[in-house]
Amino acid sequence: MDNFSDMWKDAHGVRPCEWTMESYSFMDKAERLDWKVALQQDIDAQLQADSDAHDEAVITCIKAGAGNMATAERWLRQAERNF
Repeated sequence: MDNFSDMWKDAHGVRPCEWTMESYSFMDKAERLDWKVALQQDIDAQLQADSDAHDEAVITCIKAGAGNMATAERWLRQAERNF
């Protein structure tokens, strides 16, 4: 069923349940498009939040003594591997 299931998983972290898929299958083309637009907005908001959090972490590392962006990025990669 087109890419709806993939978009749902990107937005919510899990595949849509049977009820959701059934509801989607009964929608007309305009309703499906509306749902996909809403899912894409959720995905975009999450990507922006992730980007903002990463930027904040880089700034925090620089303030903590990293000295520059390259070192801050390296510290974050090291912390991610050790977490």
